[in-house]
Amino acid sequence: MTSHIDAAQIWLLSPELSVVLLSFLVLGLDLVTRRKTVVWAVAFFGLLVPLALTLSLTFDWFGPRPTTGFFGMLTTDSYALFFNYLFLVIGFSVVLVSFQYVEKFLRATPGEYYAIILMSLAGMMLMGGTGELITIYIALELTSIPLYILAGLSRRDGRSAEAAIKYVLLGAMSSAILLYGMALLYGATGTTDLTEIAKTVTTLGNGNLMVLAADIFIFAGFGFKISAVPFHMWAPDIYEGAPTPATLFFSVGSKAAGFAALVRVFVFGGLFAHSDVYLWVMLAIVAALTMTLGNVVAIVQTNIKRMMAYSSIGQAGYLLLGLAAIAIHDEPVGTTAVLVFLVVFVVTNIGAFTGIIALGNATGKENIRDFDGFGRRSPWIAAGMAFCLLALAGIPPMAGFLSKLFIFFTAWGQGSALTFLVILGLINSTISIVYYANVVWRMYAVEPQKKERIPVPGSVSLTMALAVLGIFALTIVIGVLMTQAAGGAGSLIQVLGH
Repeated sequence: MTSHIDAAQIWLLSPELSVVLLSFLVLGLDLVTRRKTVVWAVAFFGLLVPLALTLSLTFDWFGPRPTTGFFGMLTTDSYALFFNYLFLVIGFSVVLVSFQYVEKFLRATPGEYYAIILMSLAGMMLMGGTGELITIYIALELTSIPLYILAGLSRRDGRSAEAAIKYVLLGAMSSAILLYGMALLYGATGTTDLTEIAKTVTTLGNGNLMVLAADIFIFAGFGFKISAVPFHMWAPDIYEGAPTPATLFFSVGSKAAGFAALVRVFVFGGLFAHSDVYLWVMLAIVAALTMTLGNVVAIVQTNIKRMMAYSSIGQAGYLLLGLAAIAIHDEPVGTTAVLVFLVVFVVTNIGAFTGIIALGNATGKENIRDFDGFGRRSPWIAAGMAFCLLALAGIPPMAGFLSKLFIFFTAWGQGSALTFLVILGLINSTISIVYYANVVWRMYAVEPQKKERIPVPGSVSLTMALAVLGIFALTIVIGVLMTQAAGGAGSLIQVLGH
């Protein structure tokens, strides 16, 4: 690591910088043109630039490059690049599916909307590639502040304003908790660099109370982002009140970013490798509560977005099961299982929310009963949405089933410590079939109140097609995804020489 910042280090940051510049370009373009399609096209196709830059870093098109920069604050290992691709998939999908919604419901603010999405996307990309606590906190705020604005962007909707206020208040509280945990960790180790923290924690050994307290507060801070119980209170109200494409962004982007940073801190920072038994017990308890509350409460919801919020909470519980497995034995296979599950979760949620957006664009409705006869009114979108919901439920042999099986087997392999949690996960998976299948049943078995076809914009149809193809691809070549995820997971371990 050099003692000064050179062009090579700036090149490492080029994907994130290009997204930030794109957000300013979109915002400026919105001021000088009334053609909203142009603003959308620049936002969508402009994402090809950070994609190309990420590819250049992956394949070293311009020769060998350093893996760290900015005095260790930026890390562009395989793990960071893995999440860069995942966040860019999210960015492309949200911008694509938002076109009709923005034209219809946010006519005065398309530039603001896309710029906010892009700015938050840049923060998410940084959360996966930072190797220092303060930088992670800054990336978290860069991710969160645009999301607060996005939640309240429907200015004429009282639910949107309420969602934004709740999100800001709870977000500020979670940031304070996270920062306090980071301060404790700094006090125990004397550094904010994750590599140095890993070395220092090794010398401190297990049972250090200050490190344990820091672990708990840091996990609580990130628990808000991943909507883990008891930090899930924001999710149902924000999902319901925010614009529906923004809800999709919250569902997949915020959760993926939270887990990206959480795994980076606890694995790369060596906290799992040298943690006390209390840490994995805490993770196991939170995982049990999260998956159970999410799936049980989802059954009684009448609003489809609130149902998806609790579904997302339940999915977070499965991911926390994977984290508990990592906490017991800090091995790449646990991290690999979490990464594979995250990718499948993102793709299936994109497809499910695309169906919700299609109905909302046409009717402005979002209750579960509004999907009565949806299969007859919009056969293609309904079929794609049903396919994605069943994949989320883990119906074999879909990718959702394979990713869930992988994470369950990983936890089962840790011995009797997590056996009960795996059994509970299987029970919750069965419960989730009830509310997913209820939506599918209504789409095909219940007579619609209106018979006319629902018009579906091309951008929404294309998003659904890509999501369905993505699930098919992940199902067929799940081994390729596992290999790529294993490379990202291995980079976290190998750097520290575990």
